[in-house]
Order: sequence, then structure tokens, then C-alpha cells
Amino acid sequence: MNCVQFVRSASDFDLSGNAWSWWYHAAGLYERGSAPREGSVLVFKRTGKLPAGHVALISGVVDEHTVLIDHANWSNHGGASGHVELNVIAIDCSSRHDWSAVCVWNKQYHSFGRPYPTSGFIYPEG
Repeated sequence: MNCVQFVRSASDFDLSGNAWSWWYHAAGLYERGSAPREGSVLVFKRTGKLPAGHVALISGVVDEHTVLIDHANWSNHGGASGHVELNVIAIDCSSRHDWSAVCVWNKQYHSFGRPYPTSGFIYPEG
């Protein structure tokens, strides 16, 4: 399962396309912003390491710079991809503390990974 399939199946968001494009597809359909809220979707921009981008559901807000995310197809487990990971710690590691870059906890290496640029959060209806 990829990240888009997971978020669509685990939420009421009705968006499609590559993960990075969700930010643009949400315009006019969903409220968007730069502050995490439980139930929102964090959209990762496409990069060389993430050519399709990435999306993750915010399962909890720990504090203003720490969230818990549910996502799929991020880490390889035993050489296989597509796994769903729940309640993974992600931190705002942007220089301006505006959630424009996120570091995600890597269970295998017991550390936070590299900073990944993000577009922001898409908020659920209501």
C-alpha cells in the first residue's frame, strides 16, 4: 500500500493524484494551513528522494513542534516496502519553526531522519 492509498482508506479525504499534488488539489475544497491539527494531512513536497512526495495523517499533536503521524510506504521492513506505521513521531525541524520541513523518527536507526520539505497541512471538513 502506498501513502495515498493509506490516507484515502483511513480518512474521509477525497483527493487523488501523486502525494505532492494533494496540496494543490485541496485548494478550494479543504482548508489548508501551516499548523498541525489532529486529523489533518501533512503534505511532503516531491524531492529526489521522494519523487511522488508523501502524505501522512496527523494522529496526534504532542506540542507545537511535535506530532504523531500515521502513514504507509515510508520505511523498508525486512527489505519490503508498503508497510503502514502508526503513531510515528515527526518534528518540525524547519529553521523558522513553521513546519516547512519535517524530520520523521526512524525506528530501525533509532533517530530522526533528514529534513523533508513540506507544503503544509490539509484540514478535514468540519
